[in-house]
Amino acid sequence: MKYSNTRPSSLSFVLIFSISILGFIICLFSQIVVGLKDFSFDVKSQMKVYVYMDDSLSTNDLLKTKIFLNSKKYIDFTNDNTHGIEFVSKNKIAEDFLKSSHENYQDLLGEENPFKNLFILAISEEYKNAKAFLAISKELSSINGVYEVTYPTNYLNLLITKIKSITFITIFTSLLLILFIYFQISNYIKLAIHANRVLIKTMQLLGSTNSFIQRPYLYKSLQLGLLGSILGYGFANFIFFIIYYNFPSIQIDFYKVENQLLILLITGFTCLFFCFVSTVLSLNKYLSIQQSNLH
Repeated sequence: MKYSNTRPSSLSFVLIFSISILGFIICLFSQIVVGLKDFSFDVKSQMKVYVYMDDSLSTNDLLKTKIFLNSKKYIDFTNDNTHGIEFVSKNKIAEDFLKSSHENYQDLLGEENPFKNLFILAISEEYKNAKAFLAISKELSSINGVYEVTYPTNYLNLLITKIKSITFITIFTSLLLILFIYFQISNYIKLAIHANRVLIKTMQLLGSTNSFIQRPYLYKSLQLGLLGSILGYGFANFIFFIIYYNFPSIQIDFYKVENQLLILLITGFTCLFFCFVSTVLSLNKYLSIQQSNLH
């Protein structure tokens, strides 16, 4: 994009700076939205139904119960849940309790094992909502030999709802900021092209086609857009690096290397798209204007 001699470097610098801010905002909020999505997925993957069985049931009774549970359509047997149903004996629960607490339940509660045999049910994604979990709990509670059925009600009622609200607010805020920065970029591009309006009209009068006139401006605009998006992405990741260096645990939930290519593509495409659209609209204005109206 050629600029007039009155402001050659200042507009380029301001444009790159504005595009970098746009890239920074897109990258920052993309990281947050993608991180919240991954965090929500991780939370949902832990949302299982726990079915505690009566001590009176024999091994054969427990096997029949498992066969019965296998027939339920809400059990997830896909992906990582190839079994769908995990059985944990009360002896295993007692061993885990001893390892984690370093206390012997026999010293606290006597000789008898107070824990219950347990079925842990992986639930399909379409059933991971409060209404479905309540219906599943009622159905399983009616099975003969079931002592108690529990599921993560706090996740359903509080955490998932809050994650959705935060995601919505983040997207809405980012869109407002992106639109604001876009109008700033559009104004700077208009100023740059306005400085060359006489040259554009002269080339047009000499027989140059619109595509020939537009080509160098679009090329320069896309160059600045690409540079700005890379700078914005790099700065945003530098901020994340500083945060994660001081708080390593946050990286587990919000910063994943496998998401970086996607976020870079989103950042680059958005910046290039905005620069392209702003340049085309500004050029079309001066390509269609009458020579008498240039000044």
